[in-house]
Formats: sequence, C-alpha cells, structure tokens
Amino acid sequence: MNSTYLKLIALMGLVTLILLSISGCAGTMQAIEHREMSLSAKMSDTIFLDPETLMKNRNIFVRVTNTSDFQEIDFGEVMKGKLAAKGYSITNNPSQAGYIIQANLLYLGEEKKGLTADGMLAGGFGGALAGSAMGGDWKGSVAGGLAGAVIGSVVGGVVGSMIHVDTYLGAIDVQVKEIVEGGVTGTMQTDAKQGSATYLTTQRDVKSSHQEYRTRIVVQATQTNINRQEACKCITDRLATQIAGMF
Repeated sequence: MNSTYLKLIALMGLVTLILLSISGCAGTMQAIEHREMSLSAKMSDTIFLDPETLMKNRNIFVRVTNTSDFQEIDFGEVMKGKLAAKGYSITNNPSQAGYIIQANLLYLGEEKKGLTADGMLAGGFGGALAGSAMGGDWKGSVAGGLAGAVIGSVVGGVVGSMIHVDTYLGAIDVQVKEIVEGGVTGTMQTDAKQGSATYLTTQRDVKSSHQEYRTRIVVQATQTNINRQEACKCITDRLATQIAGMF
C-alpha cells in the first residue's frame, strides 16, 4: 500500500470526523432548543361576537364531534370546562342557549409530508386538510443531500434514533351561532356534483334566530422526543382555550 493511498484514506477519515462533529453539534443544539414543548395557534378567520349579546346571554350549548384518529381525549368536556371557568353556563338544550358552538376535531397527530399547519389553515372552514409543505432553499437541499450521503449511514441510525425533534398538529373546524334579536334572513346555495362534469346548483331562502360564524383553528406542538399522549393533551387544551377566547 503506497503512501499516497494511505494519505487519501487518512484524509477521508478526517473529513468524516469533521462532518460527524458538525452534524452532532447541530443536532444537539436543535435538541436543546426544543427541550421544552412550544405551542403555536392560528385561526383561518377572526370572529367578533357582539359584546351586548355576550353580556345578556350566558348560556352556551356545545356539540363536538371527533373524526380524527386520536379518540383518547374527550374534547367536548375540555371545551365545556374552559367556558365554565369564564362564567358561562353550559346547557343541554340548544333552544335555551344564547350561543351554540359546533366543532369537529379533524386531525390530531404527527405532522406528515404534505400535511402541515399552514396547509391545514389554508383550506379554511370545511376545506381540505392536506397542503404543500413549506419548501426550503434548493441550495440547502442539495448541500444537505451531499452531506447526508457521506454521514447518513454512519450517524443516522445512532443519533437519529436517540434524539429527534417532533411536531404534532391539531386542527378543528368551529361554527358559532349567536342569537340575534329579530332574527336574520339569507340565501343558502348548494352546488351538487353530478357525474364528472355536471353540477346542480340550488338555493333557498333561510330565516334563522342566529347569526353564524365559522373558522378553522390549527395548533402546532414541537419538542425534542415528544410524548404522543402529552402532545395531544396540550394541543386539545390550547384548541379549547382558543375557542373559549372568542367569548
């Protein structure tokens, strides 16, 4: 084995050690940065309820459905608890309520490719959950790919399995009905799809004693080595807090 070959092997070893060191430091710093769970919440549309109606009507009817894969938490009870803590009375009779809250917990779980907080929020009330992931700089992707090709097989299975920063998401559609003196009138339009290229559009006049408001709320939780149960519990608590905050 000639000296040139030995020098090449030594150089490759040195480069690998440097890259391992850089990767380890970056991963450690990121892990430390997210050692505590961080929560953020966004609404697709802001809802302003009438202050005078809020003062007159302290009875609220709550109906919550959960179509997510996470069924371990009773979100309805969590939300009722938040409203009761603010001095509102929870009634089981919607005809006796000044406000009717209807909510559907759409998603509660880990962030996935194409399923991001911004994508969920962009769909708005009743819209699709899936959305494009926030893309990074193409140069960063290339650089990351080159570095990953060298060190991925060495550290990926060791460091990656021990320390990882996780993100969980919760998305809920909310409809609030506010009782209005004298009621409201309007027109409801329905577009029903018939086949691949035909739509049937119908409309009817509507009269109601309540004004309707709709929004979607998305909460994101990020933490190093996050605990699934704890993350979902914190997300549902923040979602309930956001809804109660409208009142």
